[in-house]
Amino acid sequence: MPGNPILLERVIDELLATAQANGIDARRAEAGQFTARAYFHGKMTLTQAEGVASVIAAQSDAELRAARLLAAGKLGLFAHALADELASALALVEAGLDFTDQEDVVPITPQDLHDRLISLDHQIEAQLDRAIGMERLEAIPWVVLIGEPNAGKSTLFNALLGTQRAVVSQIPGTTRDVLTEPLQIETDHGPAEVMLVDLAGAADAVDQLDELMQASARSAIDRAELILRCVPTDQPLAASRAVNAAEIVLRTKADLTSAKPSASGLFLSAETGEGLDELRRIIAQRLSDHAVSLAADALALRPRHEAALRAAHSHLTTARQSLAEKGDGSLFPHGLLQPELTAASMRLALNELSRLAGDITPDDVLGRIFSTFCVGK
Repeated sequence: MPGNPILLERVIDELLATAQANGIDARRAEAGQFTARAYFHGKMTLTQAEGVASVIAAQSDAELRAARLLAAGKLGLFAHALADELASALALVEAGLDFTDQEDVVPITPQDLHDRLISLDHQIEAQLDRAIGMERLEAIPWVVLIGEPNAGKSTLFNALLGTQRAVVSQIPGTTRDVLTEPLQIETDHGPAEVMLVDLAGAADAVDQLDELMQASARSAIDRAELILRCVPTDQPLAASRAVNAAEIVLRTKADLTSAKPSASGLFLSAETGEGLDELRRIIAQRLSDHAVSLAADALALRPRHEAALRAAHSHLTTARQSLAEKGDGSLFPHGLLQPELTAASMRLALNELSRLAGDITPDDVLGRIFSTFCVGK
């Protein structure tokens, strides 16, 4: 997670002041300046640049994994491979436009073209079926721990994560900020993630810092899809606390007393592990349809990426439909009946894939015409 932004700003200001005092013309880099330079100098594609931005903004492991795939250029490589296949087929179709009146010159048969277009269509469909929208990864559900100071929230936070993420102390008010960490849960669809959030304990504000702390806590609660209210077992459960469908009462520190009162709630102990497995099961049950998951080799698509793939799929379908069938459903063996329409639809599909691959141009298609199919010398 990012460091202290205020401290970082001070360090940058000090470095700039030192540089300027020594006669160095230093300034702050503009947002995305170095990545933009890499893109404009051909060192990375636009999808890779988007991946870099997504890596910086990632909050969960699934989101970070998806962002790294983008930054590594996996989507661009996939789109380039499809665009390469499509450009080769398009070159043959466009080469045949000059010989539509010569039946003995058939650069590509309708059946061969149909098979190539079907193959491309299936590859796009498979990718869309496996992919997940990046916006869904960014909308990871929040599970928020709330309660009075020293109610065992941070101890429970650490126990669920299996690591010492939050500072734990007997002194009330140790947590002064909103702590967030992705928590892995097991669902019917496999491992998935939710965002576990530890808040400062509810208390009266005595200074501006307390007011900012409580404002952040209220914002986190408003965003929460599941609230875990922590109430120590040896304390009464306030009758005024209305439990709604999005809230679960946790009776924490169950190891400190052997007598369990009859009040409602899930009894657990972060020290002994009592109730933790049941809590994980409940979280998974409540949020299984909202938790985010991503296979290690699946792509997460931004709206621009998905729109380009779906548009390419649509244009390929139009190109296939232009290959008129005979009465028995088979294709005519010689020549394309509507080569101009077929080529136009293939060109539109190629343009969409090129938006993701970034390196297939009209000159590339012309080059393929002359290099792969040559009529006359």
